[in-house]
Amino acid sequence: MGEGTRYHSPARAEQARQNRRAVLDAAHDLFVEQGFGATTIEQIADRAGVSKPTVFNAVGNKVEVFRTVRDIAMAGGEESRRLSLSTKDLDAAIARVADYIAQVNRRYAPVHVALGGAAGTHPAMAELYDEAEHQRHGVAGQLLEHLETVATVRKPRQRSQDRLWVLMSPDSYARLVDTRGWSHRAYREWLAAGIRELLA
Repeated sequence: MGEGTRYHSPARAEQARQNRRAVLDAAHDLFVEQGFGATTIEQIADRAGVSKPTVFNAVGNKVEVFRTVRDIAMAGGEESRRLSLSTKDLDAAIARVADYIAQVNRRYAPVHVALGGAAGTHPAMAELYDEAEHQRHGVAGQLLEHLETVATVRKPRQRSQDRLWVLMSPDSYARLVDTRGWSHRAYREWLAAGIRELLA
């Protein structure tokens, strides 16, 4: 093997992938259970069954771990599906948008609650919270663009985007489903009604 040649071990690569997955799963659970501030790298490593250096090597420091957990919760895994509005039926389009938002918030709302709890005391988490809010506002605009292929948004475009941004907030999911005990279906129907109002 010549100088500078890197040896690639499939077994080692698979072990690294498993370690990363274990770290992120453990971190997700701990952040949701006890918050960002109370969670330590040592706890994450212990629950994941790896060493503390492995956490840093696999993902990074605690803020980087949280960011990755957040990104995965927002995007979903391989099983998540992209929004498709290949329909000209308004009811079907609204239902698909509502279902898409509901699926994202079911995954992401617990992580968002942890993020909100840390934003007031940790500058990096405050930046991440603001970033998440900005991203959701952009997604609200994209969803409106999808809906505009089926129906006319009669209210001012910017105002409608702002209203959808608030409507699809993960805080609403957490309050209605986790706190008030709404079913996922009831939340999805509430979303659909709010989306329809935007198009009225």
